[in-house]
Amino acid sequence: MARDTVFYVVRHGQTLFNVLQKVQGWCDSPLTEQGVAVARKLGAGLAATPFSAAYSSDSGRAVATLENVLELNRAAPQPRSDWRLREWCYGDLEGEPGSKLHDVLAQGFGADLPMTELNGRLPEIADVLADRDGSGRSERFDAIEDRVTSFFAEAGARACASGGGNVLVVTHAFTVKTLLYLYARDRVNERPKIENASVTKLRFDGISFEVGTIGDTAYAR
Repeated sequence: MARDTVFYVVRHGQTLFNVLQKVQGWCDSPLTEQGVAVARKLGAGLAATPFSAAYSSDSGRAVATLENVLELNRAAPQPRSDWRLREWCYGDLEGEPGSKLHDVLAQGFGADLPMTELNGRLPEIADVLADRDGSGRSERFDAIEDRVTSFFAEAGARACASGGGNVLVVTHAFTVKTLLYLYARDRVNERPKIENASVTKLRFDGISFEVGTIGDTAYAR
């Protein structure tokens, strides 16, 4: 009998741009020593958890996090990367100070909104950023939703066809927030900030998705 599939959705470890408070998105920066250490702690916390598959975005910080997490796993599957798990693309804001992103959002909304309000207005955030992006690369929410949901639908169907079980996914903060907005909108502020190396669980029964624990950092302690 097929079992449900449980995705362990992980935000990558701390990066250089995280420390410098710069916008990453589709650009990249390496894991810091602390980022590598917390990824290995997470790996130790998940060492006894069997995974039928393991994926990351194709960003270097996510790939490196997945590799470190899997080092101690007793029956680690072959890691795979998928571009659909990337962070939001922030266009010409990428590589800029986070304060500049903050200012663009404040101008777009006409007020300096708290994170707890912004978390419930993700489609509007994407529109504000796209409207003000001179590069034309910034994604609107429907594009983000399409790529993220297509990945999880395909990976979930593949896992369920093989008997279900656990699937490890390493991705990014706003990608995790997108999942919460889509599948548990009433819980978007349960963890207002998605921490590095935290685990959010997403259950798939072959038909629908259900969010479990959000932003759990206990595995990496």
